[in-house]
Amino acid sequence: MKYIQSKLFEPIPNVNTGKSYRAIRHEIVRKKQINNSNEVHHPTEKITQAKSILNEICGWGDLSILELFAGHGNMTRIYADYGEVLAFEYNKKVYKNLIENTSDLMLVKCENVNSYIEFHKLIALKCKFDVIDLDPYGFPNRFLPDIFLLIKNGILFLTMPKPYVNILNGITATHLTAYFGMHNPPLEIIIEKIVTYGLCHWRKVELISCIDCGSIWRMAFNVQRVKATEYTGVRNR
Repeated sequence: MKYIQSKLFEPIPNVNTGKSYRAIRHEIVRKKQINNSNEVHHPTEKITQAKSILNEICGWGDLSILELFAGHGNMTRIYADYGEVLAFEYNKKVYKNLIENTSDLMLVKCENVNSYIEFHKLIALKCKFDVIDLDPYGFPNRFLPDIFLLIKNGILFLTMPKPYVNILNGITATHLTAYFGMHNPPLEIIIEKIVTYGLCHWRKVELISCIDCGSIWRMAFNVQRVKATEYTGVRNR
């Protein structure tokens, strides 16, 4: 029985490549991401969500927008209608397309940098943005909780792959457990943890909308800086 249990959760290898079905599927998805396939980028859903929210806050005036993992510029062009956009993309091939696709937009500044590293530099410089789009090629966990230091009062758009449709090997399972308390967290737990991470830097985080895009969730959060004393009802002596 012990032997059967240990084999039950092993991926079935492909007889030709030695790779599991999920591993092969993951490689195909990554190639589609690089090639800007609508099947994996879901531009229509993201654009509709962003416009509905940004149109509500356009009274703020021109917005300052940070787009991490800007990709080929699908969302960059949308954000440019609302203010100045700082767009990061690390993949050189994709970055070239980003430059070409946004060359006519005066308010867009593109940089060929690693978002995982560069966002720490922005924090060190005490930069603040009205809108941040966090749309990595994998899980966004490594940006939590410090991404909230870049927003005083604003909107965070965040893409979260569904854990159960990804390759849950030992590394991924441990990574998810470290951030969300379980290796296969449901949507409710993910949202709850993101809200809690906001409080690490005294940001009140509220979910505005969440859309199901098949293999990912696309979330939008309202982020407001709060005073610790007022939020907790505790006075400093």
